[in-house]
Amino acid sequence: MINKIKYFYCLSFLMTIMSVSSFSQEEYIVNNSKFLQKTNSSYFGFNSLNKVGVLYNSMKINDFDKMDQKYFFGALSFENLDFSIGLDINSFKNQSTGFSSNLTNLSYIYKLQFDNNLFFLPSVTLGFGTSGVDPSSLIFEDQILGPGIPFGTINQESIDPLAPLISTSSYFDLGAAFIMHNEKFLAGLSLKHLNKPNTSFNKEVPFEKPIQVSVQGAYEFDLNPYERRFLPRYSYLYTYLAFTKFGESNVIYLSQDIQLGEFSFGLSQQFGKGLNGSSITNIGVSLGLAVENFDFGLLYNFPSRKTPTEVSAPAVFSPSIFELFITFDFSIYRRNRRGQYNRLTTDNYY
Repeated sequence: MINKIKYFYCLSFLMTIMSVSSFSQEEYIVNNSKFLQKTNSSYFGFNSLNKVGVLYNSMKINDFDKMDQKYFFGALSFENLDFSIGLDINSFKNQSTGFSSNLTNLSYIYKLQFDNNLFFLPSVTLGFGTSGVDPSSLIFEDQILGPGIPFGTINQESIDPLAPLISTSSYFDLGAAFIMHNEKFLAGLSLKHLNKPNTSFNKEVPFEKPIQVSVQGAYEFDLNPYERRFLPRYSYLYTYLAFTKFGESNVIYLSQDIQLGEFSFGLSQQFGKGLNGSSITNIGVSLGLAVENFDFGLLYNFPSRKTPTEVSAPAVFSPSIFELFITFDFSIYRRNRRGQYNRLTTDNYY
């Protein structure tokens, strides 16, 4: 019985760390295409928009445990000086182990115009992150088998030498990126963790984040160029692709969003391959509504499990993810053109 209890808590903690690592810690947002600044900070300067947004995300690890994420971002454009400032704050917590992570990024984005409709947005990012585990949420061996403690009783304090080491860690994070786009396509490259920050709880045993490299591409199709009556006047198909390499892990993300006037719906697929060679595909669906300068979104990522083909191969599990967000665009010159609903636009640069 005691071994089962120890195994359960160790397994729960390891699953949390593995889940955090597989989603690159601060980046398991499902709708990557609408929150592209999570992958590429240059998106804060896209179309010189002044914009804010909040997102809530819940990832169900199993029937007893889940991770909750809260995300906020804001973008402020200084059009006369050709630059923008972006800020995002990401925080998530695992309920059972008390593991939490917080990351605040400040980005500077400069605007360069190559021709009448082609723009280049390079950026640099400085981030400050903290992570920690609440030791009171964990149970160590001496809490169960301490001297004089009856069987089945858990002591409130531990003298295990590892207990004080599992506390908090803080680090600085550096990144750089660029985006090139017009009203039809978008291409981007981003580099994160350029300084390879040490995120270990015990700094004597370093655990450095490897440099993350990601490339992104998008193209938008006009589904109703001749204004046929069977579709809303402004109907678009927005396709997005991102490839990310993080250490030994590779992730490919695809999404297809159809905009029919103020309503939108979409599909997303994510294919990942990790250290042990195992891979799995995630499938997600999304619904959206645009009202004036507000955008509302609801997303769900279906859980899936890959059964190993070999006895020595581990099973791979993809958890279910529920996501809800709202964004507001307060750029004063865009209100009259808001009804066009296209994603790739350059109307606010002028």
